Amino acid sequence: MEMDRVQDRQKFWLVRKKTVYIVLGLILLINVPIFIWLFGEMHEAGKAAYAFGQRLVVEDYDGAYNAASDEFQRAVSKQDFILQQTTLAAKLGPLKTVKRGGSETNFDSKGGFTTCDTTFIFENAERQFSIKLKKVGNSWRLYGYREE
Repeated sequence: MEMDRVQDRQKFWLVRKKTVYIVLGLILLINVPIFIWLFGEMHEAGKAAYAFGQRLVVEDYDGAYNAASDEFQRAVSKQDFILQQTTLAAKLGPLKTVKRGGSETNFDSKGGFTTCDTTFIFENAERQFSIKLKKVGNSWRLYGYREE
């Protein structure tokens, strides 16, 4: 009788172990490709943020503006964008470099968005900006930015 109990208990745990291993395997099988894809998207968004910053450093304001999303261009005219950049440079000195900090990528019903924390290093000061990018087709484009 005791031997039957031990065998039943062993069978119970053997079946449980298999179920746990199958569930863990399925979780990995589903999540690893998603993680790899999301990492790639974050990398591409980071490259777009870097390119935007480099255009500002070399004063290619047309190029920076043209790399923006349609929503951004509807909200801010090219003249206003250029005026913002030249006013900052007149006030703080020329932009020397843009350093990227952390970023966060989200996908929702409106699409994919990445927010990058950046430090704009001017000749006479540093300013913190949050740059928001939107996935448009196969590329990440400037959606907005603001000083923190």
